[in-house]
Amino acid sequence: MFLLVLLWIVFELIRDIYYSFSLSGLVMESHQASTWKLNTLFVSVFLLLVYLLLITSMAKNPAKLSDNNEIITVNKTELVNLTRFDKLMSTVLLMPKSYLYQGEIFITLEEKATEIRVLPFENLLISSFIDIAIPVTALLLMALTSVVVNALYYHKNMIKKITPLCHKVDGIISTYQLDSSVNENSANLHSLTNSLNYLQKISEEYQLKAEEYNFCDKLTKLVDRYHFLDHINKQLIISKKKGIKSALLFIDLDGFKSVNDSYGHSFGDEVLIQVAERLKSIVRRKKLNFKQDDSVLEYNLSRLGGDEFTMFIRELESPEQSIGVAIDVLKELERDFILGTKIIKISASIGIAIYPDSAATPYALIQMADVAMYRAKTDGRGVYRIYSPEMGASMRRYHYLLDEMRAAIDSKNFFLTFQPVIDIDDYGIIYFEALVRWQHPVEGTITPDEFIPIAESSNLILELGDWILDEACRQMSAWYNAGMRNARISVNLSAIQLKHKPLDDWIFESLEKAGLPPRSLMLEITESCFIDASDKLFTMLENLRAKGVLIAIDDFGTGFSSLSILANLPVDVLKIDKIFVSEAMNNSKYNKILHSIVDMAKKLDLNIVAEGIEQVEQLEMLRSLGVQHIQGFLVSRPQRSNYVGKKIFEQGVNHMAHTGTSQWAPQVNDLN
Repeated sequence: MFLLVLLWIVFELIRDIYYSFSLSGLVMESHQASTWKLNTLFVSVFLLLVYLLLITSMAKNPAKLSDNNEIITVNKTELVNLTRFDKLMSTVLLMPKSYLYQGEIFITLEEKATEIRVLPFENLLISSFIDIAIPVTALLLMALTSVVVNALYYHKNMIKKITPLCHKVDGIISTYQLDSSVNENSANLHSLTNSLNYLQKISEEYQLKAEEYNFCDKLTKLVDRYHFLDHINKQLIISKKKGIKSALLFIDLDGFKSVNDSYGHSFGDEVLIQVAERLKSIVRRKKLNFKQDDSVLEYNLSRLGGDEFTMFIRELESPEQSIGVAIDVLKELERDFILGTKIIKISASIGIAIYPDSAATPYALIQMADVAMYRAKTDGRGVYRIYSPEMGASMRRYHYLLDEMRAAIDSKNFFLTFQPVIDIDDYGIIYFEALVRWQHPVEGTITPDEFIPIAESSNLILELGDWILDEACRQMSAWYNAGMRNARISVNLSAIQLKHKPLDDWIFESLEKAGLPPRSLMLEITESCFIDASDKLFTMLENLRAKGVLIAIDDFGTGFSSLSILANLPVDVLKIDKIFVSEAMNNSKYNKILHSIVDMAKKLDLNIVAEGIEQVEQLEMLRSLGVQHIQGFLVSRPQRSNYVGKKIFEQGVNHMAHTGTSQWAPQVNDLN
């Protein structure tokens, strides 16, 4: 046992010395496997030599010990057999004939009939160790010398290899344009390790930046559309395997374009950044995160482009969960956005699509959520809607008409009708309102109530509006040259045209092209268009009025404009919406409102036109209020140009030359 302990101590000493050099940087990590094999071989040879020396010494020492009277003679009956462990030890040391005597191990030297000469095993072992001490010490010194020499060799050799490697690592670090002082003026494994750790750190940082640059929207730092779609495609595969539902929210900001138009794109960009931060907070608060730590992008939230965002719910417990998230988004985005000294207010419309109920693929899911979002906008904005098949049918109709409308503009399938506005006393024609109609080759006439909103939402109204203005001016020019010098043509303008057209230049160019004087044109603009009208628009309207073009407020009373704005608007005509006329006959409150509108218009020196006149009683009521001009089915439905031409010439050319207009009496027989 003592021998094993001693050998173990020697082995540990050699190993510690050897590895202490390695840890100091004298042996490279790549040599650890071969070093372990060499250590094993070295220890095995060393132990074998010690073992041979010990066996040899123990074979010689009994004779030596006999001279020291350490050999004794004992009776055989007094000897006891060894235990298994002691027997194993004596056999290993080539002393198989060993026994216990008085609690100690003795080795048999000579055996007689009744007596045996024996030698104490411990004395023999100690004597043998003393004999081999010098050879073992010499072996140990040789081993230590070998280790030191080997270590010095490796040190010198590794310095040659590590030095250029350290310079190369420093060169790589310098390419990142960062200050590297981790291994300055040093070339060993420790400094190289520090340099590599530092390089790994900055590489990870640059990798995150590269990921952010390649995968993110540059403005909001949210995942872009492509990688978002790739992500939810993988998540939907998982949802299908698990048999669970997921949801997608399509978020579109309301009123964002007006922010860009009013404050500039820099303000708009800041609003988008703040919107992204608020959506991130909802994702965290609702525990909708996909990322595992702060260094990974949040793939469940994306900016699709413009003012459109989308949020993905991986495991949907119930449809109510998606509704709760949508309500939180609406509340969060309704809070004021503070940009410097300005307070911006916007809202959002949200469409929700459920997987697999609404759609089964990422693209279809986004498309269905987009459809639901448009329904939310149609229903008043600032609300959410969940996709239903009925919405899909509406959207298919929308896209069908949109494609057909593009073709219709090129094929000239649109035409104008003209509805007269007359004087209530002499039925003289004051102006014609030009109204566009669509004659579809398959579906027949498609009403403006259906196609005008599509034209406005797709900006096709710009192209269609150019044709309407040019055609209306061309037709009025023909009537003007025929003698209708005191009548006008009226054209409706949409909010899209007011935002995107240089209004005065556009109008004057069309008038010049048709050869029509400005005083023969009137522009009708709905009341709501004036709510957020810019000073630039007011200036353009004043330029038009200065040349003789009249400006009318259309559908007055339905746009919620303030009276203070009305007092300063550059307008000439106020057209009262038909709801006030129809309701005033039976509702005293509407009747009082109608009286107030007429009185106010007179005091502001505005000409009044009452729309939607369909009954004789309505005409008489308006006459009693002092309204001079009326329009409606009682006078005439919108008519094609050939019908209008025949009608205005009924009184003859002389009448037209004398009055500069014609008459269009209401379609009743009992009127005076």
